[in-house]
Amino acid sequence: MFSAALAAFAAFGQTAPGKYAFEVVSIKAPEPSDPNQIRMGISGDPGMVRYSNLALRDLIRIAYDVKIYQVEGPDWIDNTRYNVEAKLPAGVPDTHVPEMVQTMLADRFGLVAHRETKDHAVLALMAAKGGAKLTKAANPVPDAVASGPRRGGGLRVQVDEQGAHINATSVTMANLAEMVSRFSEKPIVDQSGIEGQYDFDLVLSPEALRAGRGGGLPEPTAEGAGTLYEAFGRYGLKLEPRKAPMTMVVVDHMEKTPKEN
Repeated sequence: MFSAALAAFAAFGQTAPGKYAFEVVSIKAPEPSDPNQIRMGISGDPGMVRYSNLALRDLIRIAYDVKIYQVEGPDWIDNTRYNVEAKLPAGVPDTHVPEMVQTMLADRFGLVAHRETKDHAVLALMAAKGGAKLTKAANPVPDAVASGPRRGGGLRVQVDEQGAHINATSVTMANLAEMVSRFSEKPIVDQSGIEGQYDFDLVLSPEALRAGRGGGLPEPTAEGAGTLYEAFGRYGLKLEPRKAPMTMVVVDHMEKTPKEN
């Protein structure tokens, strides 16, 4: 359990769940998987929303419609994962999915959070000198899905003898920046101006992947092999340090284990 003084809530604008809620929700722990592979997915069909193997930080991000790096809370929200299957109320459009996820987190996990604006160090994702060298998505998703509450595209991490592969498919540059921010010491913000959907296979050294997850991605060396900087460089992209004001969703209280289905 993670908590903060109740007096701080009003000072920073405590958020409250909205009036929309899923009709039925099932929350289950995912099956054990290969530790060298991470799969995170969001899929949906009319009337249903399914989140597969998502960390609590991801669910909070969806609930408050912010980027992954705008969620501030205890470390365990990164590695506590669940499968969620939810039924939408009849006649309610999926534009209200974030609000329904917020209600679910409040009801089932006791989530209380507030918004707070802070100056934040970021890495700007931009085209490098000579231009970007990108691979168009083999299976693009509809634009409404790519940018909507169900979020298109996919991310998979797999470690083999070549290194740690961050496979991102059918993603916009903004999607990619958000997804890869979880492996960086600073949030990555898309400032490339590049439109469209693309497929990526970013290859990092296992050491760089672990360092990014734990805080402190290695700066590029003379060779640059295995760093996130080098991985982006192979696609004609670069990361530049910047500072920007950012609205954060700060977790004041949350339970690790949900109430019974």
